[in-house]
Amino acid sequence: MDTPAHEHLVKEVVNEVEYYPDHAPRKESATFRATKRDGHRMGLRCSISGQPNPEYHHLWIEWADADAVDWNIVRGVAIGEVTELPVLDPHTDQPTGETYPVEQSWCWFMTQVTTFFGFDWKAFDPRRPELFVDSLHNMLPLVAKFHRSPTHGIHHRTGPTWQFQGFPRKAGFIFTPDEA
Repeated sequence: MDTPAHEHLVKEVVNEVEYYPDHAPRKESATFRATKRDGHRMGLRCSISGQPNPEYHHLWIEWADADAVDWNIVRGVAIGEVTELPVLDPHTDQPTGETYPVEQSWCWFMTQVTTFFGFDWKAFDPRRPELFVDSLHNMLPLVAKFHRSPTHGIHHRTGPTWQFQGFPRKAGFIFTPDEA
């Protein structure tokens, strides 16, 4: 396909390497089953396309990473008991001994957003992370194209390029070659 007029092609290859904490094979939790049932009952639609009957993407934290999170600290940030977080070394990601205010952290932002939308961090039991991880407060309704497809899915695109898809586009703009 030729590049559309007044656009230029950008091609990125991302090589992501990560260790997941060991865990038993994934089974849907009762919380996740209830989340899907409630989302369908509420008539939730894909947050990108507006199509009905979406899948549910873990938004703030993926299930595979849940056992690596210190949920006691997350809860403490959410309810104001933790006010400082460790500054991490930019090369090792280990604490430097310094701290910074939680209000400048991604964790604080996430807990504020989810609190605003009704998640009760005071009642949250850190020993049962699925109560948040599999809740509607950690879900983004998406159809398969925007969830899992290699050209448009959140699991296959970098954050900034995936997020663009959620904004209304100017008439005639083509995002990826498969749209032409």
